[in-house]
Amino acid sequence: EEADRHFLDSHAFADRVGDVRLRGHCLVNHADVHVVRQRFEDARRDAEAARKTADAARKDADDAERAAKAARTAKAEPAKAEAPAKAAAPAKRKVEPAPAIPEDAPPARAAKKTKAAPVTPTVRDVAFQQDGDAARVVIELSGHADAEMVHASADRAELVIAGASLPDKLQRKLDTTRFEGAVRSVSSFRDPKRADQIRVVVELAAGADGASPRLERVGNDLRWTFAAPAVAQAGTKAKKSKQPQNIPAPVVGSYGTASQPVTQKSVAQVSSKRKTYRGPTIDLDVNNADIHNLLRFLANIGRVSIIVPDDIKATVTVRLKKVPWDQALEVILSSKGLWYRKEGTLYRVAPRKQLDAEDQAEAERIRAAVQSEAPEAEVFTLNYASAKDAQPKLEALLSPKGKIEVDERTNSLIVNDIRAHRRRIIDLAARLDTQTPQIMIEARIVEARSTYQREIGIQWGGRASASQEGGNATGLIFPNSIGVAGGAEDRQTPTGGVAAPSDFAVNLPAAVGTGSGGAIGLSLGSVGGNFNLALRLSALEDAGSVRIISSPKITVLNNTEAEISQGVSIPISVVSAQGTQTQFQDANLLLKVTPYVSQRDCSIAMNVEVTKNEPDFVNTGARGDPTILRKEAKTRILVADGETTVMGGITTRNTGLSYSKVPFFGDLPVIGWLFKNRAENDDRTELLIFITPKITNKAFLRCE
Repeated sequence: EEADRHFLDSHAFADRVGDVRLRGHCLVNHADVHVVRQRFEDARRDAEAARKTADAARKDADDAERAAKAARTAKAEPAKAEAPAKAAAPAKRKVEPAPAIPEDAPPARAAKKTKAAPVTPTVRDVAFQQDGDAARVVIELSGHADAEMVHASADRAELVIAGASLPDKLQRKLDTTRFEGAVRSVSSFRDPKRADQIRVVVELAAGADGASPRLERVGNDLRWTFAAPAVAQAGTKAKKSKQPQNIPAPVVGSYGTASQPVTQKSVAQVSSKRKTYRGPTIDLDVNNADIHNLLRFLANIGRVSIIVPDDIKATVTVRLKKVPWDQALEVILSSKGLWYRKEGTLYRVAPRKQLDAEDQAEAERIRAAVQSEAPEAEVFTLNYASAKDAQPKLEALLSPKGKIEVDERTNSLIVNDIRAHRRRIIDLAARLDTQTPQIMIEARIVEARSTYQREIGIQWGGRASASQEGGNATGLIFPNSIGVAGGAEDRQTPTGGVAAPSDFAVNLPAAVGTGSGGAIGLSLGSVGGNFNLALRLSALEDAGSVRIISSPKITVLNNTEAEISQGVSIPISVVSAQGTQTQFQDANLLLKVTPYVSQRDCSIAMNVEVTKNEPDFVNTGARGDPTILRKEAKTRILVADGETTVMGGITTRNTGLSYSKVPFFGDLPVIGWLFKNRAENDDRTELLIFITPKITNKAFLRCE
């Protein structure tokens, strides 16, 4: 008891003054305290056995007392019969002396006459909670206990709970730095000077509002709340946007008892270049400490078993700060020329040369066993992969004695080799023998065309004559007769709706020569036929839209080219020195694709070629051969399974506005419309190509 009490007092004092070296000495020498405690337990068991013996003797004495009392009662019966008159009077009974209590009897018998002692409340748990920007320490009690804050500063706060008990497992230190809040650690321990008091010490982060923590009582539980550091609050959003950092696992120091982390999962130190250590971090500062005791301490922290031979003698002087315990173990062992072999949670420590010699001997034993083993044949049947294609990939794993043969009829591999190499070859073949992804690829080619045309035209003219035959001669010698007639027409001029001859002077009709659209004519003439006037108005408006959807679809295995097409072959005559030859030019709807499926997320990369060619019999060559309208797209894209993407598209628009008019007169305001023709057009074309891949056997793949 004296050694245990001295250890607790020293450890608490070391933590209070911040002496890390004294704390290390206490932890390393704690094994001696356990020995003293074991001896104390043995003495306690001996005392318990003696107490049981005393209880048995006390029971025998009680039985003897009851027997004597019964004898006295039987002796007093005749005396009561001889004196009946005295029966009404109060009987005077002789008071027998109380039996003596043995000196070795425990005080439990006398305790029955005293009042029961009050029940001391117990601390059930000391937990930490991070609620937003506020940190909270929750202390759960089984009953009511008085609590008082005895210290509060910018970096430390202390709470004293009087009249309560603290279990050994709750004497601990919780490292809460990974929460990046106001609280850095929470320590709970029994007061070394007063056993009925419990102290809870909270170390605060820089900038925390430690001078004004809030203590609340909810039932029997205590809630101790601290405000978040101002710097942390201002930089919370900035920290979230940064890349995640390597955070060590939570450190749990101890006041001589078992450690317990704040969270159940430790955050591994991730590094692509160095070894990753996953153990809880520790602070270690020892001077000339025996390596046996130091390794026992590390085994207690890592909760593993470490075996150290007795012939290893060394002392260690080291100071480590926030280092994973397994890294500290390797550093300490390597500094003394030692290393370890790990089997589960068992670590065997030995000189490095000895372990290297053991490895070399084991390698020689395996090599000898391999050389002496005779090869055996084993047949492995492939379900999806080709055995002939897989053979070259597997032959690299053969031993000098082995060989691989292929049975094409059953698509099987015949592996003839020793057992170790045979197992590796079959395992690799089983991993390669997976179902090949099968993809259904659908393309949609959408074509849209719209045309718009509007035209307004005018035709007018006539004839006039002044001659003697018409009765309206000029009366002059020269000119005696005058004749005027419009001359802006030919045989293709539309003259419907007016009297013939039309004799148009302004001939600007709409859709000249087609006869389409609308027109109206007006003819005016004199009685004698000397004056004639013809007027014809024409107008045309044409609008149309066309939509064509082509949808080729094909299913193909991964990393295999597939092609589907439909169309016509146009014969074209080619004249050369050898004579006239006929060549065929294809005008097809074509889909050519090669997919590649990602085994990670089932995304599909594709080399896609889409062609939509068609003959154009409107625009022909010199010998009447049609031209070919070409619409082609060729690209490489990445699309998720089942999604649709636009592979490409082309949009064209052709607009025009033109006037045909008589010079000068066509530019006159208002009157100018009698001397001009107006034509307007707007043509649009759109081409969009959509692609949709879908894996048909996704359930058999290993995509994430």
